[in-house]
Amino acid sequence: MINRLFLAVLALTALSQFSASGQKSLERDQPERIFEEGLFHYERGYYGVARELFGKAHDAAPAGQGALMADAAFYEALSASYLENGDAPYLLERYLEDYPESKHLSHTNFRLGELAQDDNRDRIALRWYEKVKPADLDREVRLRYFYKAGYAYFMEDDYVNAARLLGNAKDVPSKYWAPANYYYAHIQYEEGNHEAALRTFQKLQDEPGFQSVIPYYIAQIYYMQEDYDQAIEYGTPLMAEAKGVMRSDLARVLGDSYFAKESYSRAIPYLSIVVNESKTPRREDYYHLGLSYYFEKDYVQAATYLAQVTSGEDEMTQNAYYHLADCYLKTGDKKNARVAFEAANRYAFDMAIKEDAMFNYIKLNYELSFSPFNEIVNSFLQFIEEFPNSEHIDAAYQYMGQALLTTKNYRQALEAMESIGHKNAEVYRAMQRVAYLRGLELFTNLQFTQSIDMFDYSLKYGSYDRDIKMGALYWRAEAHYRLDDYAAAQKGYLEFLQTPGSRNMEEFLTAHYNMGYVSFKQNNYAEAQKWFTQYVNRSSGTTAMMGDAYNRLGDTYFMVRDFTNAMNWYDRAAGVPSGSPDYAMFQKALAQGIGHNQQAKIRQLDKLIQMYPVSPYVDDAWYEMGRSYVHLNNLPDAIRAFKTVRDKYPRSSFARKAMLQLGLVFYNSGDLGQSMVYYKRVVNEFPGTPEAEDALLGLRNVYMDQNDPDGYIRYTNQIGGFARVDERQRDSLSYVAAERLYMAGNCDQSLIQLENYLRAYPQGRFVLNAHFYMADCHYRAGNMDKALTSFEFVTGRGKSLFSEDALKYAGEIHFRKENYTEALGYFERLEEEADLEENRQEAMIGQMRALSKLTNPSATVEVAGQVMANTRMAPEIVREARYIKALAHLSLGQKTGALTEFRSLAENTSSVEGAEAKYRVAQMLYDDQKKEESEQVIFDFVNKGTPHQYWLARSFILLSDIYADRQEFFQAAQYLESLLENYKGDEEDIRRVAEEKLERYRGLGQ
Repeated sequence: MINRLFLAVLALTALSQFSASGQKSLERDQPERIFEEGLFHYERGYYGVARELFGKAHDAAPAGQGALMADAAFYEALSASYLENGDAPYLLERYLEDYPESKHLSHTNFRLGELAQDDNRDRIALRWYEKVKPADLDREVRLRYFYKAGYAYFMEDDYVNAARLLGNAKDVPSKYWAPANYYYAHIQYEEGNHEAALRTFQKLQDEPGFQSVIPYYIAQIYYMQEDYDQAIEYGTPLMAEAKGVMRSDLARVLGDSYFAKESYSRAIPYLSIVVNESKTPRREDYYHLGLSYYFEKDYVQAATYLAQVTSGEDEMTQNAYYHLADCYLKTGDKKNARVAFEAANRYAFDMAIKEDAMFNYIKLNYELSFSPFNEIVNSFLQFIEEFPNSEHIDAAYQYMGQALLTTKNYRQALEAMESIGHKNAEVYRAMQRVAYLRGLELFTNLQFTQSIDMFDYSLKYGSYDRDIKMGALYWRAEAHYRLDDYAAAQKGYLEFLQTPGSRNMEEFLTAHYNMGYVSFKQNNYAEAQKWFTQYVNRSSGTTAMMGDAYNRLGDTYFMVRDFTNAMNWYDRAAGVPSGSPDYAMFQKALAQGIGHNQQAKIRQLDKLIQMYPVSPYVDDAWYEMGRSYVHLNNLPDAIRAFKTVRDKYPRSSFARKAMLQLGLVFYNSGDLGQSMVYYKRVVNEFPGTPEAEDALLGLRNVYMDQNDPDGYIRYTNQIGGFARVDERQRDSLSYVAAERLYMAGNCDQSLIQLENYLRAYPQGRFVLNAHFYMADCHYRAGNMDKALTSFEFVTGRGKSLFSEDALKYAGEIHFRKENYTEALGYFERLEEEADLEENRQEAMIGQMRALSKLTNPSATVEVAGQVMANTRMAPEIVREARYIKALAHLSLGQKTGALTEFRSLAENTSSVEGAEAKYRVAQMLYDDQKKEESEQVIFDFVNKGTPHQYWLARSFILLSDIYADRQEFFQAAQYLESLLENYKGDEEDIRRVAEEKLERYRGLGQ
């Protein structure tokens, strides 16, 4: 209110000073006459002359005139004090010591107090004043004492003593009457005794020196007494002359009075003066101005000022948030309205506001699909529990039913629905849908077993929504297929296909395709043929899936030796470029060969080699071409074909087969020397393999044809191990016993037998088998070091029946052990040596993962691109490759490439890669100063939802930065508060960073 010190100065200047002058001669020889002459001058204000005379009277007084001496000393000290002589305090204090029984003690103490007060030492002044007995003072001095002591207490904020003393001076006519009344009234004003203050101020209205001050008080008192009309009547004329603090204080009285009268248009100009001209406007000022604009329907201005009120923790803050939310609603800004309603709901000062704010917050969450942390469902449940008798209760139940059907946070939504005490049909319908979508989330994140549980859960309520029921049937079967449970998958697909309405589902055709595969995997070729046929008959186009179905149909006929039909299907498959045309051409060639059409087979293989020179079937093609030339007795071309395999593809499994064939071809051509060379290479380079066994038989025939049986015996003894004739039977018996235990699934016993076998026959015929079986048992038991030792033994012995799996697992174990260089080497070998397409895919995936860990981003980008381009890769692997490629681009500084891949991943935020990608897109846009686009990405993230809420929480923190950069600290703080209140994760970095930023943005917003 009105500045007290400012008014005190006005009051002090209102006091008049007076002076007089005069001369009087004195008789110098009599002390009494000198004293009287001094008193004459003292009373007329000639303190200099008076002091001199009082001093002489004191000095001239004989010893018997003690009273005269005391009076002279007293008036001398007083004169010195009025002259402002430096020794005045000394003289006064000495007087108190020299004349402790004097009648002037109270006056002396009072004068010492006055001197201290004149130096603005009110506390010291009060020490002297407290020693004064007012009755000992004459009337004039006593009135001065009451006023000055009262004022000193006033300045020390001791209003009780101040009012007591000023009260003794305010009703007695004197020059102290006006200031005493003023300060007395001010004390009543400060103490809230407004009626008493008003009566006293009214007495001073016409008093000179107070006319410019008193009306301000009177106006304020009328306002405080809620007599707004009188406040306005008194205050309005004063505004023309008011300046500085007086102007803003008076404007507050007028503005608040008009506000109280609900005359908001008249309140706004005055309240605007308060807010704009006050050095530190109060929260109430912003609040009243904001509400005035609100009631005048100027919602933009209202929001501006109401946002300044929300720093407290009180009813005003709750009310401001509530009206601020309505301002945002009126201007179409539902996002910020949602935030403000949420804030108003946090307070319980006004339960009616809390109820309405909570309902509107939840309603806007629903309308905006804003439920990143399942706020919608949880909030509706909370609302129903807290306000069961609300007028909004029916609408709340209706909205909750719809929210349950549209929620994105499926896990928490399902938990919330389970907690509903009385479930109706809408709740059960929602439970069916949410459980189904939760199952899809788990499936997307490769948690197939858990997804089956959710699909089962959904199917319990399958009667509510037929489409969701069919979706749950299909994806449950798909999950069983991914777990290699083909019998359960087959049952599930069949149930889906037999459900009415499944024909309208987009998965209907795929289910036929999958049914073909589960039958094919179980070697039921007739059943597989039926389902693949139905698939191709119902489909159209030349997709990769169609090409694959053609190949599988060819395989089903091939396996039952119906080569004519097999070739027809392979021909169709060869015409689908996105399928596996090289495989189809190779299989057709095999069929032609089995049908004894060797020339056609050769032509087909040669066509394959020419059309697909980097096909994984090229080494197979050269080998089979060599065999066909043998059938045609074209030994030179056969030798050329087999040598091509040996020279160009030394790590291929066909390399040793080709050398074995070379041995046979040279034998048949009569070149026993060359035959022996190739047979011995097979034995030496691939010991223990079936080809080595066949090579030994071939060598035996060569030696016998040369009539050198002893040479054969010497040779087998020389190489030892599996080749020794007398050891072979014992070797086989020992191994077979161990193998039977392994095949029966008894790893513990088989490990003992296999280790015994290897100790007895370290170069035995079955060392590769034994090591691989041992490695497999150790791997399943989690003994990775032992498994790796045996896997590496197998990989070190060249191409074999077990080498592909051994390479794959050796690479995998090294990757787990973070030996990424070693892992990369094994995966590179696997790609080069693998005959199976599945293993070639595993090789590419392993290389990609190892390279990403070796911080070789250029190579990572290349290999990840190859994985993505492979049409046979599973969708989750393509997703992983895209993610790895994006990170590699980022580490290379190739932001455009990274952003492209992240945007693609971010289309599906159900996966962890998609959720992180969505956040990274937003962060990259923010870093490039594209903050509006970043904001849009974040809100799209919120709309899509995700089970991986850590990345959504990171996005919320980023969103707060975007608003803070715009100086919109209120919104920035509210998003952080919402995050801290609703996020259920326990990651320390989220909570720590959010709390730090919230404190900073709150401070900046004040």
